[in-house]
Amino acid sequence: MMRNMTRSGSKTERASSAPIKSVCTTSGFVLGPDGSLLKSARPIRIEIERLRLIIPSQIRELLEKEKSLAEIKAFVEKDSNPSFIYRGKMWLDEMAHSLVGLDLAYEGNETILRADVAEIHEDIWFQGSSNIIGHIKAKEGTWGAEGELVIDNGSLSGSYKLFLSSTPEGWGR
Repeated sequence: MMRNMTRSGSKTERASSAPIKSVCTTSGFVLGPDGSLLKSARPIRIEIERLRLIIPSQIRELLEKEKSLAEIKAFVEKDSNPSFIYRGKMWLDEMAHSLVGLDLAYEGNETILRADVAEIHEDIWFQGSSNIIGHIKAKEGTWGAEGELVIDNGSLSGSYKLFLSSTPEGWGR
């Protein structure tokens, strides 16, 4: 979860991915798979976290100047243009999956969630060399969020209609 960032007049540094804020925990169901004679409703739960990227050298400078934790926190929070990354996990029929390349886009008044779905290997938050098995897309609907979930392989393979109890509005804002 590290990304190269450049500051003018200095060498390239890595940004740390902390602090972490829980953005959304929602549940619902998927209906499908499409084309199946017997469609079934399967439970789904999604959790999304937002990580604020900070540059460690800036924090180190403040610590060297013997600033208090409250002063350091105020410095981080006053950033007028912070960088964020999102990570997520999804449970479908109690099987855990990672949401990779998670994006919360704002189109007009709608928030749209897009991500690839990957199998979990060890750590549920591990975002490294995961095996991508599908994708998910959800946006605001009449009673919550609606969208689609596509699983390309495995016992749950198929295309599903997705219904979540809460809307993605404000998930990442």
